[in-house]
Amino acid sequence: MLDLTLGSLKWAAVGFVVAFVLMKLYEGSHIHDDIPRPEFKVRQSRRAALVLSCFAAVLSAGVWLLVQTLD
Repeated sequence: MLDLTLGSLKWAAVGFVVAFVLMKLYEGSHIHDDIPRPEFKVRQSRRAALVLSCFAAVLSAGVWLLVQTLD
């Protein structure tokens, strides 16, 4: 049981980090320096990155648990 918990936490962390980095890279590639962004857009994109990264973490942990139980 401890192995399942630690494994799912490990894969949740991996899913979170990968999704967060990809969101930040995507956001960074679509920002133009000559057009200022309003503060609410910056907060909104930061919040969206965190929410989507948390969803990716839950999804990757769930897939890992599913694979472990089917093995």
